Amino acid sequence: MKRRLVAVGATLLVLMAEAGTVAPASFAQRYALTLSGSAAYYRLTLPPQVYAASQRSDLGDLRILNGAGESLPFSLESPSAPAPLRRAVLTPLNWFAVPTTGEATDRARLGVSLDANGTLHAEVGAPTGKKRNGDAVLVDLGNDGEVAALWVRLRNERYQGQVLVEASNDLNQWQSVAEAVLLKASAGDKRLAQERLALDGVRRRYLRLSWPDGAPEIAAIEAEAIVLEAVADAQPAPLLWHASAPVRAGDSAGEYLFDSGGAYPVESLRVDLPQGNTIAKVSIQSRDDLRAAWRDVGAGTVFRLQGKKGEEVSSPLRLNAMPSRYWRMQVDMRNGGIGREMPKVMLGWRPAMLTFVARGSPPFTLGIGNATLTSAAQRRADLLMGEHPEIGNASVEALLTTVVKQQTVTAPDNTRKPVLWVGLIIAVAALGAIAWRLARSTVSVDKAG
Repeated sequence: MKRRLVAVGATLLVLMAEAGTVAPASFAQRYALTLSGSAAYYRLTLPPQVYAASQRSDLGDLRILNGAGESLPFSLESPSAPAPLRRAVLTPLNWFAVPTTGEATDRARLGVSLDANGTLHAEVGAPTGKKRNGDAVLVDLGNDGEVAALWVRLRNERYQGQVLVEASNDLNQWQSVAEAVLLKASAGDKRLAQERLALDGVRRRYLRLSWPDGAPEIAAIEAEAIVLEAVADAQPAPLLWHASAPVRAGDSAGEYLFDSGGAYPVESLRVDLPQGNTIAKVSIQSRDDLRAAWRDVGAGTVFRLQGKKGEEVSSPLRLNAMPSRYWRMQVDMRNGGIGREMPKVMLGWRPAMLTFVARGSPPFTLGIGNATLTSAAQRRADLLMGEHPEIGNASVEALLTTVVKQQTVTAPDNTRKPVLWVGLIIAVAALGAIAWRLARSTVSVDKAG
């Protein structure tokens, strides 16, 4: 009885493993990857054959595998221009020591005055840069917009104390916006300092700093603002041009259908008209599969005209980048259309960048072509860990396998998982029945004893 129980348990584990994993052989195509150097991460530009083999418009059936057949984490980046760099800029600020005794809203007692632009100035004879214990500090942020943080540069060699930060636009109404602990210490040639006060984008004009633990000696106060800078030579990757399948006429006049042959993220379309001196207004639609509804992705005017300097043709049409396989061009027939011959179409697209973690042993491979899979791609920000992640280069090389009869990527494969789960349920039921009978026999033996 116990042996039967163990056998059913082993069958159960096998069924569970088969139901929850995707074997490498289930991909229509697998490609060898070549890695350059030694790094934790590698990136590669997806070649056209990967798009052509994909069974999903979002490349959701793409996987990166190591030598043990384990699926590795990866990210897919759209081929747009790089995001602007965020850079912190420090700007010196005007600041004033003011007494905390008396009415804080009385500027005469504070020893400061405002000019027509709202800039703070010290009154003649008022002390600046020198503070007494208990003194507060007024800071003028100016009108430069949002401030991310305040840096209080301490003159003290040793200091630790709390600072409370209030903000105001008129020096009358104050609102608490932050509190922190400032710290400065040294031991031998080592120094430790915490002089930054996060403000989370305060937009008030004035700040007031108070010191419950006693005011430090301040050397300078600076505002930290975040600016966005364009990356040098930050241009999108160049367009790759791919010829569609031959264009064929649709059911209605002026309707032309064509197949891109893959899930290419098309963003530009060039139409080569069959006859010279032709002008036509066109609209472009696309869809992911033959049963889906058409969606509009662009429109414009195409032409082919003979001039004194030779033939002139229209520029490619700009489209909303859409990774679709099936396309339709509709020609406005009110001007006579484009003639009886078929046009030719070229599709412009930019390949995505893939980054993956090189966990495990080589060979590393790329698998593609299984409509039953869903996307496993992560955001690149969630993938890259560590302060300075090292990223090497990889490339797609030889095609390893091609499944001619793609049972794993067509409808019959959809029945495999339900069958496995039915077998799993039967195995669980059998396991429970055997366990129950075993328990009853054990109880009977105990009573007989």
